[in-house]
Amino acid sequence: MKQKMNNSGKLFGIVFLSILYLEILFKIRLFESVSFNMELFRIVLFSFSYSLMIMFFLMFFGKKTVFILLMVFLSFVTFAFLNQEIYSSIVNQFYSVTVAGDFTLGLSFINKYFESLRFSQITYLLPIVTILLLRNLEKISFDVMYTNIKHPLIIISTMTIAFFLSLQSIDERIEEGIDESIAFSDMDLYTFMFNPQVALKKFGLLTYTQRDFFSLFRVDPLTPQDYEVLLDKYLAEKKVPPLSGNNEYTGIYEDKNFILIMAESLDTYAIDDMITPTLYQFAQESAYFENFFSPLYYRSTADTEFLVQTSFYPNKNVTLSMTEYIDNYFPYTLPKLFKATNKSYQTYSYHNYTDYFYPRTQFHIETLGYDNYKGAATEFPIDPSDDYYISTETDSKGNEVDIYYAGLGLLPEPVGIVNNHNWQSDVALFERSLPDFINNNGKFFANYITVSGHFRYSKDHEVGMLHYQWVIDQFEANDDRDTPDDSIIYYLAANKEFDLALDELKTSLIEAGQWDNTVIMIFGDHYAYAIDDEVIWDYDENKVEGDLDSELRLHNVPMMICVGDGTTTETANCSGGDDNILQGTISNYMSTIDIIPTVANLFNLPLDDYRLVFGEDALSTDKNIVRFADMSFISKDFSYDSLSEKYALKNGFISDSLFFKTYYYNIVNEYEYNLNMLNLDYFRDQEDVDN
Repeated sequence: MKQKMNNSGKLFGIVFLSILYLEILFKIRLFESVSFNMELFRIVLFSFSYSLMIMFFLMFFGKKTVFILLMVFLSFVTFAFLNQEIYSSIVNQFYSVTVAGDFTLGLSFINKYFESLRFSQITYLLPIVTILLLRNLEKISFDVMYTNIKHPLIIISTMTIAFFLSLQSIDERIEEGIDESIAFSDMDLYTFMFNPQVALKKFGLLTYTQRDFFSLFRVDPLTPQDYEVLLDKYLAEKKVPPLSGNNEYTGIYEDKNFILIMAESLDTYAIDDMITPTLYQFAQESAYFENFFSPLYYRSTADTEFLVQTSFYPNKNVTLSMTEYIDNYFPYTLPKLFKATNKSYQTYSYHNYTDYFYPRTQFHIETLGYDNYKGAATEFPIDPSDDYYISTETDSKGNEVDIYYAGLGLLPEPVGIVNNHNWQSDVALFERSLPDFINNNGKFFANYITVSGHFRYSKDHEVGMLHYQWVIDQFEANDDRDTPDDSIIYYLAANKEFDLALDELKTSLIEAGQWDNTVIMIFGDHYAYAIDDEVIWDYDENKVEGDLDSELRLHNVPMMICVGDGTTTETANCSGGDDNILQGTISNYMSTIDIIPTVANLFNLPLDDYRLVFGEDALSTDKNIVRFADMSFISKDFSYDSLSEKYALKNGFISDSLFFKTYYYNIVNEYEYNLNMLNLDYFRDQEDVDN
């Protein structure tokens, strides 16, 4: 009896130390420091209670089964910690059971997953190695089976008390001085997990996982009618800059054609006078927004697309917002706003990849309201024509059938799990799409989503390899510039294709006589997160490591508005002429969610109420604040990091922590109202009126 109790105590100690070690290691590796404070004490308490729960189950079995179960459990937990670190390094978010449906598509990037493995991550295996070593040295026994009914009762009672104390350590109070109607306590964070990054930091990974799992069973206490009342009140009280839609820039591009280009992974260092001269020329001659940010959300490009096209934040707790809200009614999407004018705009959208990852065909046509959408090779049952014919294929019954595509005809639609994606040429994207509208008599709005700049920044990048040696030759021929990291070389090679595509666009518009009547907005969908941050900081002079907001500054990507001026190749430029008042470097802070209200103002589009979108007209105020997925924020006067709860002041701005906490809670509330509007399909009743 005494020996078994001794064995149980030793085994419990090993289990507890293993869990605590993994929690602390994870915290250090992802959040860079561990302080001996209440957060750490709480994680110790939670780890203690989870260890008791494990022992409660293990002690029902014999020693061989105990060893097997313990190794299975520790392997599973170790993988959970390692997987979250790798996942976070790729997408700057944390995995959730609510996005488990994304697993199959995630396998498509399994190569990137393995590329993200680091030798230092072997430290996660220390608990498993230690237990195996102790077992081989016979320093530990797994003979811990219960001998009487009191033992499991004692363990389960102790576990309950430890878990209760863990919960008691979570503060339910609202910080003094903050309006209780907007503030959240740590207990609210534990209950609702509205900020996964902060929840992980405060409670540890195992508690985050536990809360994430039980969120699947949470019952909403409010009815749709309750939410509608709350949303009506929120919108009635919502404030927007007073000059939204009524400032010096209102309508300056009215009646002009519009081309919007969301460029894959376009980052500030892709603008290079030696490698990408056309892009460099555009940036120099356009109105260049030096403080434009594209915050990275869980589904990167698709979530940015959602932000840009709807001016709503994506839901971080669903597999894909594009799919989740594909049946919603959005009255103020970009194509609907252009079509709602009396200028007879035709709206087009193009992307040089397929619907393999995202249901863009349905989303762009049925949800957003584009007149036409073409992906790389989206199948449709249409009549045969040389323009659409791809191949003859064999169906499931063995019959040969002709397959036709209403897409761009760049490649077949992938089937099954595809690990090596064949990214397509941006030059081909413009060559195959421009004839659809460039010679039409009516006005057009054309939306482009490019793909040539997509990672893998290696020899496996088909488009990048076309220009890889050429890029190296340019650096070697220039004595003033050192050849950068190989990932940068491949990245620049991929963006050389985008540069050539811009040249194709410019030349085609000039030849069609449309250049001086067209506005082109170009921006990056997110920073090139597949390249190590340290490599970016080392190479890109626009981003500096070490500042408090350096992590936020990584999301600062190019955005420019080119207004065509001139009618020949020799005279054509992006300045818009002397009458264009939006020129040069624009210092206003702006992000992807602000594109709809800003464009609506510039083109005088019928966005009747700027409260009904979540972005702001970036030209109506220089006080605009950029919000990030983890609820951090940055502006010209200050920045705030929600994880460290630290802030930085600029331009002589004076404030205190209370100001930043209040604004943080306001952002959390805004995001929750945004989700409620999406989940309620708030504008559905307006559809019949609009139609």
